[in-house]
Amino acid sequence: MNNHIEQERSLATEPLSRAELVAKTNSVLEAYGPRSIDVLRRMVRGGEGRHVLGSVMNRPEDEELQIDATGERILSLLVDEHRLPVLFLGEHNRYQYLNRTGDEPYVVLPNDPFDNSSQYKRGLDTPPYTVLGAYHPDGEPIGAVVGDIKDRKVYLAIGGQTYVRDLETEETKPIAKSERKTVLDDNATVATYLGSNRYSVPFFDRFKSMIEAMPPKAVLYGGGGAYIYALLATGAVDAYVMFDEPRTEIDPGLPLAVVAKCTVVSVNPDGSFEDYRFDPNRHNGNVPFFIAACTPEIRDEIIGYYLKGSGLQTE
Repeated sequence: MNNHIEQERSLATEPLSRAELVAKTNSVLEAYGPRSIDVLRRMVRGGEGRHVLGSVMNRPEDEELQIDATGERILSLLVDEHRLPVLFLGEHNRYQYLNRTGDEPYVVLPNDPFDNSSQYKRGLDTPPYTVLGAYHPDGEPIGAVVGDIKDRKVYLAIGGQTYVRDLETEETKPIAKSERKTVLDDNATVATYLGSNRYSVPFFDRFKSMIEAMPPKAVLYGGGGAYIYALLATGAVDAYVMFDEPRTEIDPGLPLAVVAKCTVVSVNPDGSFEDYRFDPNRHNGNVPFFIAACTPEIRDEIIGYYLKGSGLQTE
């Protein structure tokens, strides 16, 4: 069963200016992390919310759990409280909460309410996250928040700045991406999602030579998804590489990488590429070959290994 739901709700309030819209959106982003973490962490500690509600559109490897629905409800309540006109885009549901026909300024909110849900369902100790992005309808990012549910930390991109806030101590620190230039550095970390053979097999097929060339101390990190952009923004990950990556996994956390000035591209079979840009009309699609990297040098190096692994380049 696919549990995808589309809803429309009318927002009876005066239209907001662009500046007012951004200010309200930033307030929602600031509030979403702590509120969602408080609720979802209690559920995680109690092992609650593992019941399957349905499948995920275009995602045969994924399912919607009760804990996902709880996260979406938290966001819905925040939108109601702030009277924020939105187009909400989730992995599971979509709704509009707009003035009249939505021709006034509004914000698009892609949300992954509980990232790493497949591992959580199986009782694995993979850290769960909650992720919310915000964009203008033309695709321009406003900001994002990634909530680390177990460690009670939030990673934020707001007002053109990136930082991390520890909810235990209330300490807030700026964060910055890595400036590494090569994956052959001892301290390099390349991430790709290895939790499903839908993604891992194409990666290993194309990047065998890169994996062999990376030094023993370099790390191939087997996690990925919406939360990975927090790790790019902190410099913990130098590159995230995926084949057939769902846009629902890119769009919620992407503003963290964009604000941190990472390079984020969709790569063509011949190695050419275009900057990836959020498009609300394509949110349920996939990107055939996707790279988010800390520097252009690492992006180009990865593309070179891809061409070699595809038989399109010998050296």
